[in-house]
Amino acid sequence: MNKKEVTATDVAKAAGVSQAAVSMILNKKYNVSFSRETIERVEEAARNLGYSMEKKSARQQSRMKGTIFVVCPNLNNPYYGMLIDGIEQAALKNRFDIFVCQTNRNLQTEEKYLKRLEKLCPSGIIYTCMPAFPDMVNRMAMKIPVVFIGEKNNKLLVDSIELDSRKPGSMIARYLLELGHRKAGYISTAVNEKQPARLRRKEGFTEEFENAGIDHQVFIKEPDEARKAPCLQNMDMEFQVGYLLTLELIREVPDITAIVGLNDMIALGIRDALLQEKYRIPKDISVVGCDNILASHMRGIDLTTVDHYAGKKGEDACNLLMQKMERQKREKEIMTEHVVHRVEYEPRLIIRGTSSYAVYNLKY
Repeated sequence: MNKKEVTATDVAKAAGVSQAAVSMILNKKYNVSFSRETIERVEEAARNLGYSMEKKSARQQSRMKGTIFVVCPNLNNPYYGMLIDGIEQAALKNRFDIFVCQTNRNLQTEEKYLKRLEKLCPSGIIYTCMPAFPDMVNRMAMKIPVVFIGEKNNKLLVDSIELDSRKPGSMIARYLLELGHRKAGYISTAVNEKQPARLRRKEGFTEEFENAGIDHQVFIKEPDEARKAPCLQNMDMEFQVGYLLTLELIREVPDITAIVGLNDMIALGIRDALLQEKYRIPKDISVVGCDNILASHMRGIDLTTVDHYAGKKGEDACNLLMQKMERQKREKEIMTEHVVHRVEYEPRLIIRGTSSYAVYNLKY
């Protein structure tokens, strides 16, 4: 007959305390103060019954082996769907499962996930956005393989699949300047130092116009604080940002000839607003996005955009994670020398039907 496994409940009964007290005392987490006598009584009961928190922890960790957690800011944007699809394809080939943690760019949600992941100790973690807590991620990377997909960043000491977001911005600006556009709008979700990819993409765009001596003809639009909160509550937040800010922009700058979206979802919102107001695309106004999501090359949309190979980046990130796992396995649990591998992707401009030469209306 199999011997019954000892549980924390058994220890609690033997020591005359609650199960929560047993967990806190044996984990050395004294969120409330316990007397020396209570601590000794719980430890003695655990020893006598043969109960070990280490064994429990090992069992929990073994259940997480073969599991990769993917931290994602926004599942509503198809770009992240493409990344996750690439990750999953590579994971399944290697017989790994993936779980997705959506943060909605909420700091408390992200911190909660990180703390849980540190306890769960999965086989690996892939971050598809810039972590809000880089120090915590760097610390976790010393014992759990971590790969980051996103903007070039030297603060993160983890393997990464990178893009220099200045390049898509510069690429789009040069293309529009070559087509004779001199008054251009740029619409983005909130731009700040916490979102380096957005900031660098905007800088790449504006710098090209500055180099051409016409930076005063670039009109930047992003949500202000009053509208940011309502926008973030919508499932189609990025589309709405593009739509609403375009309506503002064409009222403020009626002779504008091109509008660029930070990404394709914003560009689709730009397109929708222009069509509603009876503008002809690209004859009246050119529209350009970035990411090359599926909808961008559908018939009737045909969006000019920049491709930076989201699906392939996801696949490469997962393969990089697998290599990291193998290295750690060979070197026994924790790597003695922390080596960081970085892979940078080059973007590619895809010219479709929403962009053309600038045409200026003489009445302006």
